[in-house]
Amino acid sequence: MPYTFYYEKLEVWQLAIKLAKEIYNITKLFPAEEKFGLNSQLRRAVVSVSSNLAEGSARVSKKEQAHFSSLAYSSLMEISSQLCLAKELDYINTETLEQIRSKIERIAIKINNLRRTQVSQIKEPIGLHTSNNMENESQIPDVFEEEQQSPYPPLSSPEFFAHETAVIDEGCEIGKGTKIWHFSHIMPNCTIGENCNIGQNVVISPEVILGNNVKVQNNVSIYTGVTCDDDVFLGPSMVFTNVINPRSAVNRRGQYAKTHVGKGATIGANATIVCGNDIGEFAFIGAGAVVTKYVPRYALVVGNPAKHIGWMSEYGHRLSFNENGEAICPESNEKYILKNNQVQKI
Repeated sequence: MPYTFYYEKLEVWQLAIKLAKEIYNITKLFPAEEKFGLNSQLRRAVVSVSSNLAEGSARVSKKEQAHFSSLAYSSLMEISSQLCLAKELDYINTETLEQIRSKIERIAIKINNLRRTQVSQIKEPIGLHTSNNMENESQIPDVFEEEQQSPYPPLSSPEFFAHETAVIDEGCEIGKGTKIWHFSHIMPNCTIGENCNIGQNVVISPEVILGNNVKVQNNVSIYTGVTCDDDVFLGPSMVFTNVINPRSAVNRRGQYAKTHVGKGATIGANATIVCGNDIGEFAFIGAGAVVTKYVPRYALVVGNPAKHIGWMSEYGHRLSFNENGEAICPESNEKYILKNNQVQKI
């Protein structure tokens, strides 16, 4: 489906449309006696979700936009309640109820995040704004006057934040506490751990795996074949590759080389990691470096092509080894030993 209008590009609207299709299919199986009852109520409510999101996107005032987001959220809660009633009447089974309610929770979180963004951008004083479709300000919920606390209760799962402009494709697993910011695209079947931070304009290609507490800065490209362990830092505008000899006219899908980044490693801004070259634990790749071979754990590499010039502690300090091959991190006081050109923490 080609997307033309702004609201059509919002993932939350796309999810609302999919939910409407499911509700319509489910209610086809309801008894004929519910044609003007629960069947009609559910369909009306589910259509209201996407409709209010679309109408709100066309409003100039951020206050009005937030108002229509609230209406969409309210309709979503109405659907959830009506589905519980349908279960009690044996129109749907428990599995169907849980499946649909999990989708409702995901949409509810996105609507609430959208509304928070809209409210944060309200600039006009309360009571001064009017519109052709509102007789007075009393029609706008009083909650917009005080935004210290969300009027909506927290939802259980999924427990991650995604900005309304982010695109998250089907089949992704995203851990609790993770944040995904403006204009980033998480492609199908990615796995992202807990407490990660995905900056603006990031692309994460299909089947990429990120561990817990991975920090991905703005404009980073992570292509299929990459896996990162916990606590990895990917600096602004750095990029992974996944094909050694790309040609536009030659399809090399299925030939992607793999790259593994070890726990705690840092890759600096604008660095390039040529595919097939693993990065060891706590390695440190300098800004602008082009990595063309394996980087040992704790190694410091810089330049194009990247050269090994020293060793780094887990706290990110350069290590100075004495004649016995021992070094101490100046921040953590942890001890390291260099033996056979390999570093270990004692």
